[in-house]
Amino acid sequence: MSDFLFAKPTTIDGVMSIVDLFGIVTEYNDSSSEKAADARAIRADITAIRKDFVDAYTEEIENYA
Repeated sequence: MSDFLFAKPTTIDGVMSIVDLFGIVTEYNDSSSEKAADARAIRADITAIRKDFVDAYTEEIENYA
């Protein structure tokens, strides 16, 4: 599963979220357009599927040998 749409907060972001009553500090990964966001999401999905396939294939080859 890809996680590029999720924010990756730091410790400082966690501390600031306590004080940030209006949600101004929170940042998300955004794109310039809907098409760009869709392209990024599809690319991330394909990459995740490829990684899962390679991991499963490698595991099966190791188990078979």
